[in-house]
Amino acid sequence: MRVALFATILFIYSTLGLVRPLSNWLRDHNLLRLAVGISFALAATAMAWLIFRDPRNRAPKVVASLIVIAGLYGAAILPMSSPEEKIHFIEYGVVALLAEGSAPQRWSATKKYLGAALFVLAAGWGDELIQALLPSRYYDLRDVAFNAAAGVIALVALAAVRFSRRETPAPAV
Repeated sequence: MRVALFATILFIYSTLGLVRPLSNWLRDHNLLRLAVGISFALAATAMAWLIFRDPRNRAPKVVASLIVIAGLYGAAILPMSSPEEKIHFIEYGVVALLAEGSAPQRWSATKKYLGAALFVLAAGWGDELIQALLPSRYYDLRDVAFNAAAGVIALVALAAVRFSRRETPAPAV
């Protein structure tokens, strides 16, 4: 899991210089919103497959929690005017989930979630620091906040799925 986490961070950082020309080309050809929409559809499909391949995640409580989380994602990204900023929610959501999965097993669940959230904040801030050095990019604290929010929402979704999968104890007689 740690290899996947660091490979993901390396991929994000190594493409920072390429993203602006690509997004400008897509925007110039009126394809940027479509490309972002397809990215979200692919990410949602992949997440649904990963979640629902486990039969325990098909329980009505889990599905209901996922619907609430989808609403939370929608509330966060739909008002955003820049399609590029929406991609942060895919990138740093994945980073958060991989960071939580990479946390030491001896850590409590709370410590794993907090550690993953701090890792996402640091990784997102690193992203912006690199952008400050690139001529085609700029440093923006709002993007650090988007990265952190993306990670926190993904971690809340993970916690909600895990919590809703728990068996409710039988009432005492």
